[in-house]
Amino acid sequence: MAIRQLEFAILQLTQQIAELIDITQYVLLGKLPINSHNPITLHNILKNISLHLPENYELIAGKTIENIHFYFELIKIALLRFAHHVKLVLHVPLRSANHHFILHKIVALPLRVFNDTFVNIR
Repeated sequence: MAIRQLEFAILQLTQQIAELIDITQYVLLGKLPINSHNPITLHNILKNISLHLPENYELIAGKTIENIHFYFELIKIALLRFAHHVKLVLHVPLRSANHHFILHKIVALPLRVFNDTFVNIR
């Protein structure tokens, strides 16, 4: 039984490493990977961002859940590496009546440690 549990743990680890490699490849291309944030979580983040924008500024594709797929294409990502951690910078396009802007935000992604246990690396 212990060997089966160990095999299962190793299988989970290899799947998580493959997932991390896929996410890293998207990030290196400057794209927001869809499996790093589910659409509902991203929608909630964008709604919170829109609440703190100055007057006459809005998100470039709006804040409805129907337009969330545009943000996976519009948001550009940069990777910042520090001595003991890595941070992502999300470039979220904004617009006003006459101008387009980019909002920079550093986000610490939660890392799955085991089953439903997550850790934020800062």
